[in-house]
Amino acid sequence: MAYVIGIPLLTLLAILQSVLMGYFELLDGRADLVLVAVVSWSLTRRSEEAMVLGVIGGFALDLLSGLPFGSSALILLIVTFLVSFLEGRFWEAHLLMPLGVMLVASLTYHMLSTFMIMILAQDISFAYVFRRIILPSTFLNVVIALPASQLASALHYRLFPQEVEL
Repeated sequence: MAYVIGIPLLTLLAILQSVLMGYFELLDGRADLVLVAVVSWSLTRRSEEAMVLGVIGGFALDLLSGLPFGSSALILLIVTFLVSFLEGRFWEAHLLMPLGVMLVASLTYHMLSTFMIMILAQDISFAYVFRRIILPSTFLNVVIALPASQLASALHYRLFPQEVEL
């Protein structure tokens, strides 16, 4: 059931990220809607689904971006795999957990993307990219992380209600 909703939603988020987020920039950084959605879904204790949805969302992003095909999917898969280690009841109750997870996930995502571009022999200044793109994008991702995680949690409870014992 999560794939029926998740695949069209992530495709739509990839299109919105590619088309509209250019108008909502902070310095040269913009929010990564697909990353936020995948990490938020992973925090609902559905990591396996989040990894599959991350690959699908990554392919949708790759179709609309300048990175080599498959690179965003691979990077989202790595980030979602790292987030999957945080599953459990201890983290579930903490309100600020989505903010910290999004901070680390966003930095990891952007660092891996930057290194991917550097591997392709593009001459870029890492200090400039870090200051003008990575930090502002991370800030925007952290700002929308809490509402996104609340939406993912509400969707999770709607799709997968808890069983009640009598």
